[in-house]
Amino acid sequence: MQKTCKPEDRMFALHPDEDHIIVSHALFLMMSKPLAVKLPSLKGLYLLRKLEEEMLTAYQTESDEFPELLRYCNLLYEVFPYELAAAARNAAIASKVRKLQAIGMVAAGYGGDMDDGTVDDILDDMDFDRNNKVYSHVIERMLPQLNQMVEQEKIY
Repeated sequence: MQKTCKPEDRMFALHPDEDHIIVSHALFLMMSKPLAVKLPSLKGLYLLRKLEEEMLTAYQTESDEFPELLRYCNLLYEVFPYELAAAARNAAIASKVRKLQAIGMVAAGYGGDMDDGTVDDILDDMDFDRNNKVYSHVIERMLPQLNQMVEQEKIY
C-alpha cells in the first residue's frame, strides 16, 4: 500500500496539517471506545486503538517516537476499512461494524474539516485521565453531536 497508493488518495491527504490528523485519531479513539469492548474479534481495531493511545501519549510527552507512531496509526487507519468490510459479512456483528465504519468516516472527515481554533482547543485540552489514558473534555462534550453525525453517515 505504501508503494502503490498515490499520496493524493491517502486517507488524510486533504487534512491541512498534522494537528488535524492527530485530532482525527483522538476523535476515533474516543468515539470507538464503546464498540471496542463489543468487538474483541477485530484485531485491527485493537491494534489501531492501542497505537493511537501510544501515539497520543507520545504527542503529549513530546517523545521522539511520536512521528513513527503517527505514521503507523495513519497506515493502520487506511487498511482498517478492509478488515471492517470482511467483518461486515458476519451477521452477528454486522450492525456494530457498520457503526464503526461510520465512526471512522466521521472521525477522519470531521477532524480534517474542523476549524484551526477547535483543533487547537482539543490539542491544548488533551491530558491523561485517572487511569493514565489520553482524554479530552472538549471531545467528550462534542460526542453527542459526533454521534448524530455517525447516525447520519450510517444512513448513506
